[in-house]
Amino acid sequence: MSETTAINTRLIETLTQIISTLTDEEKEILIHQIQASQSDAQESLKQKIAIGAEQLRNGQYIEYDDVTLPNLILKIKQRRCR
Repeated sequence: MSETTAINTRLIETLTQIISTLTDEEKEILIHQIQASQSDAQESLKQKIAIGAEQLRNGQYIEYDDVTLPNLILKIKQRRCR
């Protein structure tokens, strides 16, 4: 098990213990907050997709070939590590 997995597992165990002590009302509040967060994330994703589709329609994109594609992949990996 990696260190990250072990930390996440311990965090989940701790959260489970905390949640089990909540009252029903507090659990409902928690559920509502989680659902609202998911809804916000979905709305943000929809907006990003709409922007991307509009950019495609307007020709605002870059075509990649065998020479330029490796550089794009490298840039994506670098962004992911930030």
